[in-house]
Amino acid sequence: MNKNRQKLFTYLIIIFFMAAGSAFAYKFDFVTVSDIVKNIKKTYADLESYQANFQIQSEKDGRRAIQTGVLKSKGSDKLLMEFSNPARQKIVSNGEMMWVYIPSLNVVAEQDLMSESGIFTSGSEAGLARLFNKYHYRFASKEEPETMPDGSKMYTLILKQKETRSGYRTIKLWVNESYFIVKAEGETSTGKKVVIILSNIKTNIDMPNGIFKFEIPASARLIKNPMISEE
Repeated sequence: MNKNRQKLFTYLIIIFFMAAGSAFAYKFDFVTVSDIVKNIKKTYADLESYQANFQIQSEKDGRRAIQTGVLKSKGSDKLLMEFSNPARQKIVSNGEMMWVYIPSLNVVAEQDLMSESGIFTSGSEAGLARLFNKYHYRFASKEEPETMPDGSKMYTLILKQKETRSGYRTIKLWVNESYFIVKAEGETSTGKKVVIILSNIKTNIDMPNGIFKFEIPASARLIKNPMISEE
């Protein structure tokens, strides 16, 4: 074999191994939407508790409303949402019952949790399991994670109802690289859009069980099992 043929042979060997190495890396770096969903479920399953500031934006027929407050969650079923806007409004769940207190109307809605859940209660292990069982899901873009305007990386998922029913027809989720859902956007069949944004997230902090109990004010009007939906 002359020197030129030896050089050519050497170059072919190098190219072969470079190509093989690239294919090898691609195979193991490739992430599917099922991988992301699996990691999301694991993240919430491993959480003992978390706290975050929330903002809820809702819009329908040109009317827009913004609600803000602090959300606290413990285990797979305990939830407390204390609103700063509207002031003193609360959503409380002890895992068996949920209460929605609207002081401006002096009303408490009491709902047992055998009913369906939407994106308001999906931030738990059990809620996420129901969510991903009832919706088809895919990546929102060809390149994941996406680069956000602030330079951060987010996985973005589109969810569509498997069966036409009340609630959110489509949901878009923004998931950070720790597999925590930081934003959810839902749209109902009637055209109502709701966006939930979480910020200042703190995980595995001490939360007494007592904060997830709710005493109904004596003067409040009680509405039992109103079948609250996102509509």
